[in-house]
Amino acid sequence: MLTYITRRLFIGIFTILAVTCLVYGLIRNMPGTPLTMVQGLPSMDRAMSEKQIKELEKQYHLDKHWLVGYGYWVANVVQGDLGRGISFTDRRLVTDIILDKIPNTLMLTMTSLVLTYLLCIPMGLFSTARNGTPTERTMSITLYVLYALPTFVAAIYLNIFFAVYLDWLPLSGMTSPDYRDLSTLGKTWDVFKHTILPITCLTYGSLAYYTRFVKANMMETIQQDYIRTARAKGVGPFKVLVVHAFRNSLIPLVTLIGLTLPTLLAGSVILEHIYQWDGIGQLFISKIGQRDYPVIMGLVLMFSIMTLIGQLLADILYAVVDPRITYS
Repeated sequence: MLTYITRRLFIGIFTILAVTCLVYGLIRNMPGTPLTMVQGLPSMDRAMSEKQIKELEKQYHLDKHWLVGYGYWVANVVQGDLGRGISFTDRRLVTDIILDKIPNTLMLTMTSLVLTYLLCIPMGLFSTARNGTPTERTMSITLYVLYALPTFVAAIYLNIFFAVYLDWLPLSGMTSPDYRDLSTLGKTWDVFKHTILPITCLTYGSLAYYTRFVKANMMETIQQDYIRTARAKGVGPFKVLVVHAFRNSLIPLVTLIGLTLPTLLAGSVILEHIYQWDGIGQLFISKIGQRDYPVIMGLVLMFSIMTLIGQLLADILYAVVDPRITYS
């Protein structure tokens, strides 16, 4: 196992270098630079002089070829320095900028993940127990429709119905304008109302997929010989389904936990933009518009690392829950 993990870590390092190099080259070749973007801001009283522009270009290595600039970035990352933002509206450390948004994203993604697992398991078991019945077929069709429905389309319809037509829920943002004047209970309720629509959009697609995933694995498991043996011995249907079948079909489900790790921090770029949710996804879009290279690269590095860690964790969990699997 240790040899396998070490080998995967070495492969992961080369993968991260390839991904970050590609992304750095792409963003450096996009039209405009942080300096040209900031000169178009209304808040700038006067344009920067040619000397100031050259000094800033030298400071951020924008005067050099992008491969040289990437080399400087890698050298700084190895020393634990992701740099500072170049947007001129936020010159904090990149780590501080990212860490400031992570709790907001986790508020949505963690809640969505917990809801998905709490609902998909009983729904998957119910679909297996009622397989072929009209109720199960109706549920399956509904889940297929939900899975095929893009989140941004669902967000638009939910906004129109609940926020515009019924006026029950806020349209966007994390809090209301009078948030500071509310009591502690009022603030909690206000944030809760703002999370309902984005969490619903984040949850329904994964719920549909996970429910179908649980059912597919359960249908395969209940065809095994030991399940037929348990039924022949007079074991009740509930115990056969939950204790014997579901326990063994947990293996692929557990491995999905590792694969969902990157999405917990990455959030949903589209949904956060639609609902103006101040999280990682919204930060990523705004920094691309500002050509804030250090923050963009910091986010790409975080996404890449989380993806590789998630895949490695999924493999390790697979071996943990199934002793037959070995990586030695």
